[in-house]
This record gives sequence, C-alpha cells and structure tokens, in this order.
Amino acid sequence: MKYVLGVDDGMTKYVIKAMDLEGRTLAEKSRRAINRKIVGEKKAERLVSEVTKALLNDFDAKIEDCKCVVVGSVGIDSSGDLLVVESFYAALGFPCPIFCMNDGKVALYGATGGVGIVAISSAGSIVVGRNETGKITRSGGYPLTIMGNEGSAQWLAVMALKHMSRWIDESVPTTKLVMNMIEHFHGFDSNKLIKCANSLRRNLIKPEMASLVYSAAIDGDEAAVDILHKGARELVNLSWEVVQKLGFEKGSAFVCGMWGSVFHDSAIFADEYRRLFLQEYPNSSLVRPKVDGADSAAQMALDCLGGEIPFITELEEK
Repeated sequence: MKYVLGVDDGMTKYVIKAMDLEGRTLAEKSRRAINRKIVGEKKAERLVSEVTKALLNDFDAKIEDCKCVVVGSVGIDSSGDLLVVESFYAALGFPCPIFCMNDGKVALYGATGGVGIVAISSAGSIVVGRNETGKITRSGGYPLTIMGNEGSAQWLAVMALKHMSRWIDESVPTTKLVMNMIEHFHGFDSNKLIKCANSLRRNLIKPEMASLVYSAAIDGDEAAVDILHKGARELVNLSWEVVQKLGFEKGSAFVCGMWGSVFHDSAIFADEYRRLFLQEYPNSSLVRPKVDGADSAAQMALDCLGGEIPFITELEEK
C-alpha cells in the first residue's frame, strides 16, 4: 500500500502519522518529545528510527511504498539544522522526497494554505508568514533566555514567577494565582523563588505551569488576566511585524491562523489576541485550524504529490 508520512517534532511531544493516497489515516504514533535540541542528536536519531519503524509495523508497510515525507520540527533555523533532521529520515532508507522544515511553516500551510500568517503559541512561540509573491518571513521563535518565545506557555509561566516575586515583597495581595502557585510548589518563599531562577539557567521552565495562570484568570484573578493580556499583546506585536514585512496593507484581506495550545487552552488569551489584531487589520480573517501539526505535514505530503505546492522547497529554506 502506497502512503505518505507527516511528522510533528515539537518541544513537548513527537507525533508521526501515515496516510494513504486518499488521505485516510493508516496509523499514528505519539510520544513525549524527542527533538534533538532536547535529547541530543544521537538519541534523537535512534528514537526517530524506533518510532517510525513501530508505526510502519502497525499497518505492515514497506519502506519502498512511501511516496513522500514531510517533517515539521522545532529548531530548524539554519541549513545545518535542516541537514541534521533530514539525515534522520534518509537513514531509514525512504526512496521518496523528504521535506524537513521549521514546524512554523507546516502550521502556516495548515492554517492558510500558503498565503497569510500564522501565530503559534504553545510551549514556545513564533509567527511565520508568506505573501503571494512567495516572500517568506518570521518573527520570534528564539529562546526565553534572550526574552524570546513571547506570549508562549513558557513566557506566561515566567510572568507568573515574576508576579510571585512581588507577592514575596508584599507588593501584591494573595489572590487565586498566588494560591495556585503556592499549591503547585508546596509552599512558596524567597528561597524557592531563587532556586527556580537559578534552575532556569540550566533547564527550560515547564510550560504546564501556564495552566495555573489560565485557571486563575477564569476565576477572575486580575493579575492572571493581565499576564494573559500582556502575552497576547507580545504575540500580536510579532504578528504585526510579519504582516508589515510581507507588505500587507491595513485594508488587506488575508488569513491569520491562531495555532497552538495556548490559544486552545485560554479563551481569554485567544480573545485578546483576536481583538488586538483586528483593531489594526479589520479585514483579515482569523482562523483556528482543527488539524494538528502531523495532520498538516501529512496533507502537505499529499498535496506535494498532487503538484499543489510548487513552493515546498522554498519552505525548507531558512
């Protein structure tokens, strides 16, 4: 049976999906993140091989029957990154085209079909766009250590810790957000805050901590709502940068995708992003795609076979 593969190689999970040439899902595997930036290149290559072979075994697939592979991976920001990720899949012996690109570009295609912008807010954040002349650009997507990943779950979590520093100093009251943080850390004081700050020099903050902000905001916690609104503003600013670089006019009608777990998990964040974006570009269409990264990657592979993405090699480029 002939098939294509779509891969979502993210910061928190890895998903690989096989579809037949009619777009029907044949098999899917998901596991915690195995991105090379997190586990290292050698381990990532081994795990990619293991998961891919397990997927193919699920529907008795043959390597030679694969017609196209599309991989969206966090951290493909240079030609060197691209070659490393491509080598993982080439080593498996696929005789077909293998397209690897930043996961933001897969999301861009899934949200817009290739023209417009997509704002992604999950564990990290990035905004990617492409116009009708084929210009591709991005803003953001850089580490939190240089104040990047604006408006992401990681950013929201750090803002929550910053709020706790003000609570320790008795500058803000004990509210729902503060209680959520105290419960999460089994107590909170200046020693725990400094320990957290020092650990962030070595390890990424857990994006799951953003859920403490979401729940407090739902209960009306003003500080939590303010953090979400500030995060939405940060991401909107990146989005406006991309729109301007692409040359879309104020009155232009273009698609803006809202992609990622933060949009999904926080209506307050999503509504504020939408409100701010439409203030500046009222004729744009904001969409929330129902497909995930692996679905989009697999659909790209199918569309590539059908000759519908003549610009796919451009998406591979930095």
